[in-house]
Amino acid sequence: MLPSKRRIKKRKDFERVFKEGEVFFGKLFTMKVKKNDLSFFRFAFVFPLKQEKKAVKRNRGKRVMREAVKGFLPLLEGGFDIIFIIKKNLLEEDFQEIKKETEKIFKKAQLIQ
Repeated sequence: MLPSKRRIKKRKDFERVFKEGEVFFGKLFTMKVKKNDLSFFRFAFVFPLKQEKKAVKRNRGKRVMREAVKGFLPLLEGGFDIIFIIKKNLLEEDFQEIKKETEKIFKKAQLIQ
């Protein structure tokens, strides 16, 4: 579980990232990134109802993504708000593949070296 200060909670923060954020596409998820005024990263994980109707599967996808991102927290510097929009095919992949895709998209966004 990510610490409370590492989560995007307010509606205005979500809207700001969705409207103004830079978009990076991956095969398992889409990542929207926007610079914030804080000295740390904040995250949100969205699994649209259109992608998966069952709440159990959506929640599992979000839990897996939180765990994959948690491993990269020490490597991330600066302050950004990041929203992951999860695709349905994430549920079919194993955890190592999800971590590889997460690392790949962080490098694509130049958030880690």
